[in-house]
Parts: sequence; structure tokens; C-alpha cells
Amino acid sequence: MQRQIIPLHTIHYSLFSSRKYALVFTIRLYRLIPSFTLIPTISLGKDPRNIAFVIGGLFLVANIVKPVFNLVLIPINHLTFGLVSFILNLVLILGLVKFLPGFTIGAYNFPGLVIEGLIIPPQSFNQIATLVLVALLITISQKVLQIIFS
Repeated sequence: MQRQIIPLHTIHYSLFSSRKYALVFTIRLYRLIPSFTLIPTISLGKDPRNIAFVIGGLFLVANIVKPVFNLVLIPINHLTFGLVSFILNLVLILGLVKFLPGFTIGAYNFPGLVIEGLIIPPQSFNQIATLVLVALLITISQKVLQIIFS
């Protein structure tokens, strides 16, 4: 009996493919980068496992919780232009701050910005407003990465 050689580009990955989850995990990591870059008051603490907990939490919310909420709340999600994703990210960030030791998000003083004549004045954010800002940045970067990779 002769073996058939199957070209790699014709293989489709199954739902439980480790390569698919590695790509999704990497995308979850990259969606944190804008938040950590733009808001310097985010601290993961001294435990190196905290980054894995943060990414794992985002992974679980995006792959398990969000599809269920989107299915149940389809009309609300369409009327609010995807606000469900933002609320889920906000609840996740609040939960991580409360239960993950060493993970903190402090108040942030935005220094202001001038780009091509567009002036954004300096602004001071308290801790709650900074949490909302972080969730907003994560949601926006998630949507941009979804557009790029899909």
C-alpha cells in the first residue's frame, strides 16, 4: 500500500487545534500592548504568573463567556454596537484588580496631545475612569485585531 502525501496548505485545522489556540493566545497578548504602552499606571506585580492569568482571563472571556452573552443578548448587542464586549472586558479587569494579588491600575494623569493641529488637553483620570479607559483600549485593540486576522 502506497502512502499519499498531502500538501500542508490543504490541511484545515479542527476546532480543537493547538495551532488555532496558539494564534488566539498570541492575539490576546497583543491586545494588551496598547493598554500597557499608553497607560503607565498598570502594574502586574512581582509574580511572573500574573501575565498568564491576565491573558488567560481575556482568553476565557473572549472564547467562552462572550459567545454565550452575544447569543443571548443579540438584540442589545446590535443596538449598542457591540457594547457587550466592552462591558465584559470591564468586568474582567475589575475582577482581576480585585482578586489577582499584585495587579493594580492606579489613577492616570494624561499629559495632553497635539497631532497635526488636533489638540487633546491634559486630563486627570481617577482609578475607576482609568479602569474604564483600559477596558476601552482592550476592546478597541480586540476589534482591530479581529479585522486584521479575519
